[in-house]
Amino acid sequence: MRTFKRGFFCSDLSLRYPYHECTITVPMLLVMMLLLPMLFICVVEIMRSCRHLRMRQYLRNLWRAQATFSFGFIATFLTTELAKHVVGRLRPHFYNACQPRLPDGTGCADAQNAEIYMQQFYCSNRNLSAQQIRELHVSFPSAHSSLSFYSMCLLAFYVHSVWQGRGSMRVMRHILQFLLLMAAWYISLSRVADYWHHWSDVLAGAFLGVVYATITAIYVGDLLHARPHAASPVALGYMCAPTSCSGCHHRHHHLHHQLLAENNNSTSSTKVHFLAAAAVAASSTTTALDCGPHNVDDHDDDEVDDVDSYKPPTSRAATPPPPGTGPPELPLAACLPNVV
Repeated sequence: MRTFKRGFFCSDLSLRYPYHECTITVPMLLVMMLLLPMLFICVVEIMRSCRHLRMRQYLRNLWRAQATFSFGFIATFLTTELAKHVVGRLRPHFYNACQPRLPDGTGCADAQNAEIYMQQFYCSNRNLSAQQIRELHVSFPSAHSSLSFYSMCLLAFYVHSVWQGRGSMRVMRHILQFLLLMAAWYISLSRVADYWHHWSDVLAGAFLGVVYATITAIYVGDLLHARPHAASPVALGYMCAPTSCSGCHHRHHHLHHQLLAENNNSTSSTKVHFLAAAAVAASSTTTALDCGPHNVDDHDDDEVDDVDSYKPPTSRAATPPPPGTGPPELPLAACLPNVV
């Protein structure tokens, strides 16, 4: 993409700062804000599933976490680069690095150029390559600031989602989140101290990174929703399904009503009543077995310590009622429906 070539005034003192080498270079930025966060997510996912490690579940959670982080990182980078090339703001050390000259050979040292807007110029410093000259025109916004604030803010949201606890554990979580934000703050301030960006460039980059981190955490990673109980941890949208018997009763109740509806629409004999009663009895027995302590969700391995040590409760034998206390017996003809 072609970079917009912005002009300048010779009296603009914000472009006359000395040239300094970067404290945080581009390779250092990629290691600190891309490689280390992805490695941090890998370690956290291993720690969350180290008690009962299941490779398929671990890879699924890791894929979701890494894909969410990478998506936001790429979106932040592309947005920052687009703004750099469209705005084309000059860096604070532009004048000392470029040493601009007008086509007639005059420069800012000449009195007649003191108040004019120089737009048609060239760099008289022959030690600069074409890439270095292009870098002098991409000051706004700061990519170091936007990428660092995105990475650290998203990691802070991620830690808030997966690290659950009370008391001292909660304090340690907040301390870690504070340190992550301070790392992004230090990188952003170094760009102003090295005269590579104006303070407004850094502020715009930080705002861009925070906005993209918040959007990614809410709409992509689902990190800022209400957290469930600690027994079912959340990591970038993944949540263990809880075990409940309400669904079993609901399904059996629905089956009973379905069989009764079929009975009302049929003119067959009392076999339908018998089948419905048998189905309800069988489903009740299955519900009692499924809702026992040995039925554990596959997604929640922390609820079971030793499955082999469990012994199902023994059922008591049904005691028949004493004679004479039961309901009165009816003749067989009274139990059968009237068939026309």
